[in-house]
Amino acid sequence: MEANLPKQPTEQSDSRLESNFTGQNRWREPFSRRKENHTISAEAVLDEHYSEIHQELKIGDISKSTLITSELQQAESKLKQSSLVKRFNAHRTRQMIIICFFAAVFIFINNLVNQQSMATTQVLAVAIVALMVSFALVERKKLRIAGRLLLWSLYTTLTLLMVNNDGLRDPVCIGYAGILIFAAMLGHKRQFAILSVVIGLSFVFVAIANHKGWIDYSKNPFGWGVAVDFLLIFTVVSYAVWMLAKDLRFALSSLEVENIRVNKSKLAYQRIAHYDHLTGLPNRAIAVERFKQAISRARRDQCKIAILFLDLDNFKTVNDSLGHEIGDKLLQHIAKRLLEAVREGDTVCRLGGDEFLVILDGIRETTDITKISNTLLKNLSRTIRIEEHELMATCSIGIAISPTDGDNFDDLRKKADMAMYRAKNAGRNGLVFFDDAMNKDMLAHIDRVNSLRAAIANREFVLYYQPKVCLKSGRIFSAEALIRWRTNSGELISPDEFIPIAENTGLIIEIGEWVLYEACRQCKEFQGRGMSDFSVAVNLSSIQFRRGNLEKIVLAALESAKLDPSYLELEVTESLLIEDSDDIREQIESLQNIGVTFSIDDFGTGYSSLSYLRDFNFDFLKIDRTFIENSTERENDMSLCEAIVGMAHKLKLMVVAEGLETEEQKMALTEAGCEFGQGNYFSEAVPVREFYQHYEIESRRLKRATELDEFVGSFV
Repeated sequence: MEANLPKQPTEQSDSRLESNFTGQNRWREPFSRRKENHTISAEAVLDEHYSEIHQELKIGDISKSTLITSELQQAESKLKQSSLVKRFNAHRTRQMIIICFFAAVFIFINNLVNQQSMATTQVLAVAIVALMVSFALVERKKLRIAGRLLLWSLYTTLTLLMVNNDGLRDPVCIGYAGILIFAAMLGHKRQFAILSVVIGLSFVFVAIANHKGWIDYSKNPFGWGVAVDFLLIFTVVSYAVWMLAKDLRFALSSLEVENIRVNKSKLAYQRIAHYDHLTGLPNRAIAVERFKQAISRARRDQCKIAILFLDLDNFKTVNDSLGHEIGDKLLQHIAKRLLEAVREGDTVCRLGGDEFLVILDGIRETTDITKISNTLLKNLSRTIRIEEHELMATCSIGIAISPTDGDNFDDLRKKADMAMYRAKNAGRNGLVFFDDAMNKDMLAHIDRVNSLRAAIANREFVLYYQPKVCLKSGRIFSAEALIRWRTNSGELISPDEFIPIAENTGLIIEIGEWVLYEACRQCKEFQGRGMSDFSVAVNLSSIQFRRGNLEKIVLAALESAKLDPSYLELEVTESLLIEDSDDIREQIESLQNIGVTFSIDDFGTGYSSLSYLRDFNFDFLKIDRTFIENSTERENDMSLCEAIVGMAHKLKLMVVAEGLETEEQKMALTEAGCEFGQGNYFSEAVPVREFYQHYEIESRRLKRATELDEFVGSFV
């Protein structure tokens, strides 16, 4: 069954693989320590290595052995190679010296017993001393000198024995083969070549000397002493051949084991490349391959294929509140429940994060898709217990069908993704089929995003200003900066149309930074034109806080405009404060410490927790326009406004009433104790020039009214 979870590696294998791929640096230090502190004898190392090789070559053990990645194997080989080769050569040199030493001793004793040539006995004695010196050099780790002394002492000994005895007919001649084998085993290429040439020249010299009569080799009678010498030399050469063959078998076994490890590494890579390590589900690569197979069958059998795009609802909350470990376990449970809900032959994949993809194969009726999708929703909605937590996971499902919506995997996935977002917007924990209207909406959205990017580059934005007025005196003391998008064609686009897009795409960061700089600059210009103590208010997005550099941007904007921080007011919404993020709290407090004022915008729009009013030291509270617009017609709305004003004053907050439209609303809010108002009753949001003209008109009107009041007062 394709939908079944693949066989999971053991816990030990998983941890080993994870260490290999994500923590290679952690392996280097242990290897270095192992290299430095290794005190095991060379014999033990070799025996252990042989044992491991033979164990690996057992078919049963190979299937159970732990996977070793090629990167780890290469790193380990590089760290071990130098010391391992040295230990191996030292061990081999020690073996050669020992076997040659005992052979020389036995031949020496044999010569004494059989009363052979005194010169031969003396040569053997010198050879025995040379071998003992070589052994001592090996123990002192002077391996290269010991190897040279061994090879040349053996050559010298054999040559002298050959010259002093029977020449080329002497049994010691077969010992030259052993010398060359020893040289090859020690890996001294130059020594091997030199010895080969010198031995050949020695044969030539002895032959010429015998031919010229310089040395007379009379045939000595064959005795038991000669037989013993021949047997001992033959034993040494045979031992050398056996060791060389053993080294060759060792090399072949090592290559075979290395090949096995490489194949295991390839399998590990393939699993990592095609399966999700957390849930064991296939990933996108497998999904594409399964889709190609399914589309071929669908064309042959004249049936349909459905792609279901699943996104978990509120999964981020689980990660943030309970930690990623609980989140990972939740994803594993969800993967199992998805597999339980689909049919045999269907494919469940994890795309990443909390997104899953289901490929339904061989669909005859659309009702089958709905039935399976509802089963998925039902399975996920059951309570999942993880440790001491009881969790409930829901998801939103978007569905695209082939051939109706296309026959390309990427196109169907995108359409299913669009449908999933429609399901999110419809209330979540539901399913939505893709239709052409969605595609048109998405194309329009993409076009609007591209236009928005171009607008940022071409500086097509302008700021409008709506005054904030003191309800008692009528004086304009501040204005809210409101962004507008004026396209090249002259069309004026409301922020309600493009701000949500900017927030979803992250473009709000650039737009918000421009607004801060422009508002501060314009505020300073207003003050320079006689509007003393005038301040400006700027709305902030939660994304600007989450970026983490808001304080730096605000300070840069104030510095650029040479504006005192007390004349900048930043407006934040309740939704931002409800998140109760320590980082957001720190940023607000830092800005307040430099003199920036803050106000709560759209107060009362659906959140019941008021703890943030106690925790944050704000300056203003803005009553949302939904409470103001019916305040004079509905007694309950007016009561709510009065309650909000009273609560704000208790918390030492000044109150601004948004959306004032009539004189009656103004009078009612003034009687309720509200200090300030903002709305079309005073002025709608207007460009800079019109705002300045409105300010001048209102200032002259207030001045005349004040003069008239003073005149009437003096007259009375």
